[in-house]
Amino acid sequence: MRQFALIALLLMPLQAKADDPVDRVLTKVVLPGVEDFAEKTATLAQAAQKDCTPQNPDLISAWNGAMDAWFGIQDLRVGPLEEASRRQIIAFWPDIAGHRQRALGRILSGQDKILQTPEQYHDEPVSARGLYAIETMLFDPDFNGYTTADPGCGLVRAASADLANIGAEVKTTWESDFVTVMRTAGSAQNTRFLDTSEARQVLFTALLTSLQFDVNERLGLPLGTFDKPRALRAEGRLSARSQRNLALSLENHEKLALALVADENAAVGTREDFQRLRWMVSELDDPDFSGVDDPASRFKLEAVQTGITLLRGTVNKEFSTALGVTMGLNALDGD
Repeated sequence: MRQFALIALLLMPLQAKADDPVDRVLTKVVLPGVEDFAEKTATLAQAAQKDCTPQNPDLISAWNGAMDAWFGIQDLRVGPLEEASRRQIIAFWPDIAGHRQRALGRILSGQDKILQTPEQYHDEPVSARGLYAIETMLFDPDFNGYTTADPGCGLVRAASADLANIGAEVKTTWESDFVTVMRTAGSAQNTRFLDTSEARQVLFTALLTSLQFDVNERLGLPLGTFDKPRALRAEGRLSARSQRNLALSLENHEKLALALVADENAAVGTREDFQRLRWMVSELDDPDFSGVDDPASRFKLEAVQTGITLLRGTVNKEFSTALGVTMGLNALDGD
């Protein structure tokens, strides 16, 4: 049925002009973002095939490039990334229960068959797939001592190729399917978005949800409580990317926000808040957020967390008015 619905959409006359906010997001954020992610994950797979060891600077560089590219599409909490558990596979984090280490350990111990192809790796749990599983293999001292003769090499190659396949799927599905679905929102044949405002709303909701994720997870987890900070729970701790990840996350939230509401006069507070937060994050000097254990550094992280909370409130107020929509279902609330 999905194929017939898509064919009907593709054959129908397109609206003279797609909804402006949606069209800007598709043109400025979605299409360049999925292309970049597909390209960078393909580069990672090629680097792993050439030399899968953690001592390979090209492999480390390629993994960082793929990680950077992920932040360009992480806010797309609709469509291809939400299908087939792709988001969870690409970026299974947080992993408070330690599923990743156990899954990788099981594979490396030979309890699973030695995996050499992405097709075989497709059956592994999400905790052993994607960017963060590869990060563990490259940076965790408990896992990164392998050589080309060890199972770890085959694992990294298979996981990287698997990730590249997913990157290609996301790009293809957006370009051949979901862009049309979003651009034809409100058309009679569009059963996904019955009104033009629904496509706008889902992007607005995704932005607010992603901002809350930064507050609750990226900062909330390592901050813990004053008496019990949890630096080891920081995202990107192994690769010393915690601060970089937060900076890229905010950078791409801003890109999505300014595509949704291009009128400067309609989002004055939002623009000012983003500018202030860019400066605050740049001043952290805390690559892996280990500063949560130090009162002075912790204060700076808490200030950023508060700033993002205030930003989210500003976005909600200004964008609800500018876009004529309110927030829809929030995946972080379990809806």
